[in-house]
Amino acid sequence: MGVEIRLRGTAIPCIAQQAIQAGLAVKLVPAISPTYPAVLGGTADPDPRLQGGIYNVLQGAVLPIADDDATAKYVAAFRVYNEKPPLFETLPVQDVGGSTVPYTMRELVEDSENLPATSITLRMVVPRLKEDAIIASGALMLAYDEGIYTVSSGCFEQGVYTIGNAISVRTAGIWYEGTGGQVGIVFEQNTTKKNTLTIKTSQ
Repeated sequence: MGVEIRLRGTAIPCIAQQAIQAGLAVKLVPAISPTYPAVLGGTADPDPRLQGGIYNVLQGAVLPIADDDATAKYVAAFRVYNEKPPLFETLPVQDVGGSTVPYTMRELVEDSENLPATSITLRMVVPRLKEDAIIASGALMLAYDEGIYTVSSGCFEQGVYTIGNAISVRTAGIWYEGTGGQVGIVFEQNTTKKNTLTIKTSQ
């Protein structure tokens, strides 16, 4: 469980600009290629299905690169999976418009005799249900705004949190208790079964 939604805010569809663990804090940027930022070789429209295509998604999500970045106020989450397992991921793609983004397939292509099995990921559980699951760079994802969210231990700085205290964000999207660049407050911490932190984010 990277993130559990307790009181949902608005789910903003966006494209992961890098590999992002669900539950971390992200900021919204213009969507470019899975390689972020543009000065490092990013190009527009990594996949015609993502931008101006069937998804029409122009927003991107990226982890903050400095502590106390108050614009990193969104909670990273997987998109809603309508597919049912088994899921075949990282399948080869045809070069359509320069696309190199792998896709997810629910079942084998009709009339296909064999599945090309090189570097294929076969999932029996949708990724959003796994703890510490990573949203792949270039994948469609959701960024949640103001609400109440429970995140797993890998998403926040370890320590004892006091209910009502300020929450800010460190480099790489790690939540921590502090007032610099405040983006929310501590709602509760559960250390009895699994170490989780519930935060109330603000806008």
